[in-house]
Amino acid sequence: MKAKYIFLLLIGVIFSSTSYAQQNKSVMGQILSPSGEPVIAVTVIEKGTTNGAFSDIEGNFKLELSAPTATLIFTMIGYTPVEQQVKQGEVINVIMEEELVQLEELVVVGYGVVKKSDLTSSITSVKGEDLKQVTAGNPVAALQGKANGVQVINSGGPRSQPTVVIRGATTVNGSSPLYVVDGVPMGTDISFINQNDIESMEILKDASAAAIYGTRGSNGVILITTKKGKEGKTQFQFVSSTGVNMLPKPDLADAHEYEKVMKARFANDGTGANWNGKEGWLPGEGTDWWDEVVKPYSFVQSHSLSFQGGKDKVRYSGSLGYYGEDSNFETGYWNRINGRFNVGMDLTSKLDLSVDFVPVVENWQNTPNALASVMKIDPTTPVRPSSGFIDDNVYNNYARSNNNAVWNPAGIVKRGETNSTSVYRLLLNPKLTYKPIDGLVLMSQFSVNTVFNRSSNFNPEFFIDNLERNDMSSVNQSATDRIDWNWTNTATYNFNVRGKHSFSIMGGYTAEMFSTRTLNGYIEGIPNNDSNLWFLSSGTMNPDVSGKLTNYTLMSLLGRFMYNYDHKYYLTLSTRRDGSSRFPENNKWGLFPSVSASWRVSEENFMDNLDWLTDLKVRGGWGRVGNQNIPANSFIDLMRDADYVLGGERWIGTTLAQLGNSNLIWETVEDMNFGVDVSLLNGRLNLVGDVFQKTSRDMLLKRENLLILGYPMWNGEMMMNVGSMQARGWEFSVNWQDNVGEKFSYNVGLNLSSVQTKALKLVGDKPILESDFYNDFIIRNEEGGLISRFYGYKTAGIFQDQSEVNSHTDQYGNLLQPDAQPGDIRYLDLNGDGIIDEDDKDYIGNPFPDLMVGLNIELTYGNWDFKTNFYGTFGNEIYNSTMSDLDGGTNRVNVRRGAYDQAWSGPGSTNAYPRLTEIDPNGNYRRVSDFFVEDGSYFRCRLIQIGYTFPRELLNGKELRLSVSGQNLFTLTNYSGMDPERAMSGASVISSGVDRYGYPNPKTLLFGLNLNF
Repeated sequence: MKAKYIFLLLIGVIFSSTSYAQQNKSVMGQILSPSGEPVIAVTVIEKGTTNGAFSDIEGNFKLELSAPTATLIFTMIGYTPVEQQVKQGEVINVIMEEELVQLEELVVVGYGVVKKSDLTSSITSVKGEDLKQVTAGNPVAALQGKANGVQVINSGGPRSQPTVVIRGATTVNGSSPLYVVDGVPMGTDISFINQNDIESMEILKDASAAAIYGTRGSNGVILITTKKGKEGKTQFQFVSSTGVNMLPKPDLADAHEYEKVMKARFANDGTGANWNGKEGWLPGEGTDWWDEVVKPYSFVQSHSLSFQGGKDKVRYSGSLGYYGEDSNFETGYWNRINGRFNVGMDLTSKLDLSVDFVPVVENWQNTPNALASVMKIDPTTPVRPSSGFIDDNVYNNYARSNNNAVWNPAGIVKRGETNSTSVYRLLLNPKLTYKPIDGLVLMSQFSVNTVFNRSSNFNPEFFIDNLERNDMSSVNQSATDRIDWNWTNTATYNFNVRGKHSFSIMGGYTAEMFSTRTLNGYIEGIPNNDSNLWFLSSGTMNPDVSGKLTNYTLMSLLGRFMYNYDHKYYLTLSTRRDGSSRFPENNKWGLFPSVSASWRVSEENFMDNLDWLTDLKVRGGWGRVGNQNIPANSFIDLMRDADYVLGGERWIGTTLAQLGNSNLIWETVEDMNFGVDVSLLNGRLNLVGDVFQKTSRDMLLKRENLLILGYPMWNGEMMMNVGSMQARGWEFSVNWQDNVGEKFSYNVGLNLSSVQTKALKLVGDKPILESDFYNDFIIRNEEGGLISRFYGYKTAGIFQDQSEVNSHTDQYGNLLQPDAQPGDIRYLDLNGDGIIDEDDKDYIGNPFPDLMVGLNIELTYGNWDFKTNFYGTFGNEIYNSTMSDLDGGTNRVNVRRGAYDQAWSGPGSTNAYPRLTEIDPNGNYRRVSDFFVEDGSYFRCRLIQIGYTFPRELLNGKELRLSVSGQNLFTLTNYSGMDPERAMSGASVISSGVDRYGYPNPKTLLFGLNLNF
């Protein structure tokens, strides 16, 4: 045990040696715990000075005082600080009480709270103060790297939604967890929440914790608790950050290199160059489309004013917030104004009332999908027509590409100004709590959430070229109104028997209804592009109106039993019975039980002498959760209108739109978890480790039904319970925190996790193919294999000369690649049948990482603080489909700088990049192969922040902190694309990891201000 403190003792010896060299003006003594055990490595500081020492392995210390009398401060992580008056020459004894804050802090669980030390499930808690470090429109984006087992994939652009996967995916029906805000289930999107309003965020990662949420807990549950009022003088907080977003500029070819590449492609095919426009471009000439279309920076800002207080049995809190972010194009933005107001009242000594009132207004303009065009349009084309003519129609004033079919990105961005969306949200959440007797709590909560969405899109008439035009303007406007209500009633009884037997029993009933009404209108023939005419009433041709009303309901009975004996042995049982209108009458109800247990080994008598061990807990759990994320009417037949031609005339009739399945049942996930929690050295060092397995059963999938194949349902799909997936993995976190002296403290946290997801069963008769690529698919999901893997041809370098082409034969001497030439990719005949075809494909990459890493560091010295967060993934691959364009110039698009020199140009020139070719008979740039697969591992600096808090005495008791921070400042990666993180995301968990010019995560520089008064 002594070896564990040798480093601190050496520091103490070095520090003390300079102080003790003078005459004896010292004070000495021993520092003990209440039980009489010495407390080791305590920091002893003379108040108001930098004079200090450390206690040794016997708890003894000695310190030279700078004055005859002084105040000593004794600090140690895990103990309550002590201040004591002393005199020179005095010998003292100091008793330091353990401060088990971490073990005693409350953690929110489903429909209740428990002490952290009493948890039996795998739950990670993140404080709101930690989330505030990162400025983000969606609070979940700030969660990245702070919770092990939680993969957060961020993407750039205003109002982008992070992809969140907790402990891997077990269904194709979405991976997003359920968000519960102040006890109210809010679905899978919390972008309306101001992150400054969050008190804490708890992630329920295993089924023993999430089963209490039944049908919607299969992807995990994130509980969000917002700030509430407290008794006392009203306190105000103003938090502000303002900065700029900057996109990394790709290194693209200029007109000189583009001309060389295009002409080389034709020359290598032995054909004449099909070249339009000026020839003989010089280095540096041409249009820099990135500079012309992409702004060097865009503004982002977040401001929040909040207050809390209370007196005379009334507590109140409130906040007003604004978040604004612009895209790096001239069009595209997101603005959000939100409020949150809470009042809590003690109506009687036993009856409490709490009311939340949350208004939110959002406005946004979709960010133009122009990034691909910016990178692909040829640099010989000017932004505007070379004639200089300016048309009255502003959307006509753009040049057509000289040498490819890419539409002018400046024109795309300009036309992006014609769409807008507004959302008005109001959440009302009253709650009554009644305590009739000691230990019994009755709660009734009724919340109403209304969301009104209004969107408008005007598609202007324009003419740039015969191949880049829209001859008929149109307007599409929609109104979507959603009203959800949730009524939750619970009774919780906590009691103790004979001092050592503690019980908590909870039972409850919930009822929920979700109603969505949509109305869409479309019309063509707007007289002109004037913005005053961007309305349905302005159209003259082809009107179309549609609308629908969708309702579904959920009713639930739930219960939980918690027991612990003498704070050593814990048992938790829970169950939820859900009834959902999304399923047919005979299968509406599902049961979701769970059980978990833990043993606090550190509380056993045989552990009493291990002073270095603060807490040791072993836990395990099992449970089932459900998934109902399917259309509300999947079990019924649906009809739609259809056109028929009879006798040469058009007749409007009806036809089958969907064949329902009256045998649908719940999709369930069975989860097992085993974990260990360790706290050492009075809470300074904390370790958590878990291993887990999740398996879905009766997964809901659409599958072809041979009984209904044909017109109008050519594939005849219907929803069935036919699938199963399994996620297995582990996670580990370690955190060290300590004080060094009176002024310096630090906190370092590292979390590691790994998970693999396998498809045990899919549709059965064929794999699920995703992500198309030149009449093929990149991703193949099949039974028994990992999900979302890339499937294609394996390669073995480049043919350097004709002899290598001729020697690539089957056993009979037949050429395996008869269309190949020197400089083409060599494909492998894996099955040895003498033909390179579909049967030679194999798995060539996995988009999911082998390891996810989060590193969080906080340092404080006096009034200065430094915070940094890192996040990374390792072992994952990315299918870089942009290489077909940027390395090969396919379809005559622009290329990256250096593409001409890196391409094969003769024997020995390269064995990595094939020759440039227009025809590409070998399919070098059009065939799915491992040529496009890159290592997607990365390690990103998510945040660096430096702050200074001014002394309160300088500001009449007010607290002011100023900070400067950088987000996504640098990324360590070998990936050649713009952003390895953005490339990891996909439309679903079975179509991930294909880079298709997604909007990258920007670098952000911010100045912050925090004022408390």
